Amino acid sequence: MRPPESVLIVSPDATTLQSLTRALMRSGLPVVPALGWAEGEVRLRRIPVSVVVADMEGLSPDELAKVRRLRSSFPNVGVIALVSLASPEVRAAEAQGLLLAVLGKPVALGHLEETLRAALGWTGTEGRRERA
Repeated sequence: MRPPESVLIVSPDATTLQSLTRALMRSGLPVVPALGWAEGEVRLRRIPVSVVVADMEGLSPDELAKVRRLRSSFPNVGVIALVSLASPEVRAAEAQGLLLAVLGKPVALGHLEETLRAALGWTGTEGRRERA
């Protein structure tokens, strides 16, 4: 049996990180929080993760380089971006397969949870964890 798939939440903002972590844990998702990219990269090397939720403003050249590096080092890890501005660069990264999904901020927690469950291949309702 496979270990549970974890979701790594990366945010530069401690309040946002805490809110997302608590909400997703309450819904039954196995969540690993990381305050910023540096901490996120450390956790990625130590903990099996299936999906990264990256909280970012847009997709600056620096952030794009980090996403590319993450996808290169961990090709089986999907990335969901939470962005303030869905710029053409963000949509291009999604079209190129660098991002599984792009969700605008403020994000509806139900929509984020639904997107994560789809990314993890889970089905069911009420927190049931049935593999598709």
